[in-house]
Amino acid sequence: MDGIFPLIYACLGYMLIFFFFLVLACVKCLVKEINVNSSNTHAFQGPLRPLVLGGDHSISFPVVRAVSEKLGGPVDVLHLDAHPDIYHAFEGNKYSHASSFARIMEGGYARRLLQVGIRSITSEGREQGKRFGVEQYEMRTFSRDRSFLENLKLGEGAKGVYISVDVDCLDPAFAPGVSHIEPGGLSFRDVLNILHNLQADVVAADVVEFNPQRDTVDGMTAMVAAKLVRELTAKMSK
Repeated sequence: MDGIFPLIYACLGYMLIFFFFLVLACVKCLVKEINVNSSNTHAFQGPLRPLVLGGDHSISFPVVRAVSEKLGGPVDVLHLDAHPDIYHAFEGNKYSHASSFARIMEGGYARRLLQVGIRSITSEGREQGKRFGVEQYEMRTFSRDRSFLENLKLGEGAKGVYISVDVDCLDPAFAPGVSHIEPGGLSFRDVLNILHNLQADVVAADVVEFNPQRDTVDGMTAMVAAKLVRELTAKMSK
């Protein structure tokens, strides 16, 4: 038991750091009326633009589905991640964190899906991408794709744009506190450039895969995640 309590205290400490910075970010947000009912779809009332925090990436499918159903049509999705999360199933689970975007595309909830920061992908991931017409931008070609990705214009012909940020899209040098570390990722400035220059009506977003148990460098990943929340909130409030 003696070994458990320090771990519990450490996890609580990292979560407190994360929520402290999250509160600071939210103070600067545009306050909007929120009417939350029991189901995801019914939760999106009036001008609400939800920003959902994970958890793992399994949360994205029900949220994108609810947003699409509420708005009456598909959205464009900008997905920042080290992994495509578009596999048909993972360990027999079609609704796992590795399959969210397969369910989104199957359901017709996204008109266009761009995946940026990919650097851990199998042949199935590429085949699934081709099947659904996904635009997959891998890190091995990022220097070539940078100009395009930092000047995106999304949402034309769709009901808006949904942004999904897996914290592991970042190189571990910037965000080590994730469950699946993949070296060779985006810098924090790369992500900011993509978000700041994006021309889009951002109707919803999520930030996922922060793991406080692995955030061992003075809560750095918690601060990075909170900064991402702030940037996304500012983007949605424009």
